[in-house]
Amino acid sequence: MSDIVQIKLWVPDQKALHSVLSKAKLELDCGSPKRDDAGNYIVTAYGTLAEATKASKLGYKFELDKSFGKTLKLRQKEVSKTDRFQGGKITPKGLGIKR
Repeated sequence: MSDIVQIKLWVPDQKALHSVLSKAKLELDCGSPKRDDAGNYIVTAYGTLAEATKASKLGYKFELDKSFGKTLKLRQKEVSKTDRFQGGKITPKGLGIKR
């Protein structure tokens, strides 16, 4: 997991994004991408350093966060391992209204 990096790419259109994804095996961030002042889409993706390097060589503006995997690993240690529903014995309580 520590070998995962985050890459932000600025691409002009969907065709350019398709070109990047066909040459580098990356997973896209969920949600719609934002646009910069020039109209480029800012896409956040995740993958290995080797795959991110392939994407970065395609001529589009990019930012690479090589420490993302280490941060991710640290954040996973913060997640509780406790089963708060005790195997289904306790009903989840939510903010929804039952009608």
